[in-house]
Amino acid sequence: MPPVSVKDVTNKSQEGINLTTKWQIIQVKPNLDEFSQAGRSTYLRVDLEAIWNNIQILKGKCSEKTEVIAVVKANAYGHGSVEVARYLNKCGLFHFAVATALEGKELRENGVTGYIQVLGNCVEEEINMMLKYNLTPTATNLQFIKKWAASIAQHYERVPSNGMLINVDTDWDKPKVVIKVDTGMSRNGCQCKELKSLMEACENNGIPVHSIMTHFAQAWDDPLSTQEQLKRFLEATKSYRCMGVKVHAANSAAIMQGYATDLDFVRPGIAMYGLAPEPTPEAAAMMQTMGLRPALAWIARPCLIKSLDAGRKVGYNQAYRLKQQERIATFSFGYADGYNRLLSGKGVLTDVSGKEYEIVGRVSMDAVTVRVDDSVTVQTPFYVIRDDYNSPNSASNIAQMLDTIPYEIGTSLSIRLPRIYHTKHKDN
Repeated sequence: MPPVSVKDVTNKSQEGINLTTKWQIIQVKPNLDEFSQAGRSTYLRVDLEAIWNNIQILKGKCSEKTEVIAVVKANAYGHGSVEVARYLNKCGLFHFAVATALEGKELRENGVTGYIQVLGNCVEEEINMMLKYNLTPTATNLQFIKKWAASIAQHYERVPSNGMLINVDTDWDKPKVVIKVDTGMSRNGCQCKELKSLMEACENNGIPVHSIMTHFAQAWDDPLSTQEQLKRFLEATKSYRCMGVKVHAANSAAIMQGYATDLDFVRPGIAMYGLAPEPTPEAAAMMQTMGLRPALAWIARPCLIKSLDAGRKVGYNQAYRLKQQERIATFSFGYADGYNRLLSGKGVLTDVSGKEYEIVGRVSMDAVTVRVDDSVTVQTPFYVIRDDYNSPNSASNIAQMLDTIPYEIGTSLSIRLPRIYHTKHKDN
């Protein structure tokens, strides 16, 4: 049975930041023409309920006290950050993480409420935007904390009656920061020995600390280094935890492997979308065993089919030559949509029954060509990315084919691809 309703989101411009998303509630029928709703011969279908289901499964691996910070950076790993976050708000989740202040701004402008952390090493240039849109920075050095404190002083005024700091334009509480500690990844964060000075700087400047965090470098397949990182983190934060400061460390791989799942927060990213942290069969099998499932399918149908004689050449650089008469279908998507050019001559599409059809010729910016049989018409739907773990064109298997990881497959999906959102609830 199809879901009760579908949300059709209009395409965004390539800038994609300042636009307000338009929503249309559509009653789903078994014969719904989703291509018409998408306004294009290709689109992404996102199952919002699958995302929530995945979060619940991951939460079940944690202690009862542990809360979820949903990572929706990089357009929610290609799934659509605004739509995903708004849906999770309706489900009762109000902790999010993004990578940049611009990503947080987009969420706020589209009505997302709650705590939004900006990950990484936040810099001075982001401060004004973070204050304006009530975003929580990740502080990793004293210089940033001093700039943050100075900027707060310019944006806020003290109310004499109760001493509360109130924004001149809003009623937000005084902005907090997250302190990040580098426990071995050697990328973002202060060193463990520097944590004390950063915490003192926050205290001296009246800056509330939301939490202290770290990030694992190889939680999926290196238990020794992960346990060592966790040990360093817990030692560095022990005194602050006794004072009630919250801490968090676990990403998707750590949650799945059981590291740091008893702390105050976990930060699922890739796994909450049902994509595996690694492209291996073992990772995919573990996802299935846990009951996780991919939330996204990429669907397309041909815009043109030609019967060509033997000897004809197809695509840029005439990369494919017909050895006999063949039917060649053209699809209106390409590497500008996120279909990797390295899939030229080796990628496949599958029909609804799972039958494979080979990409022939070069993947170009806006088109791919596929050898098809007589059963295929311009009305035949195909999966470009199938929402499972076993098909040759699942995100895991495409990543393995490209010698990369499922993260790159999801985050490469262009904003020019229409996204249709499925949910059972009419008001979501």
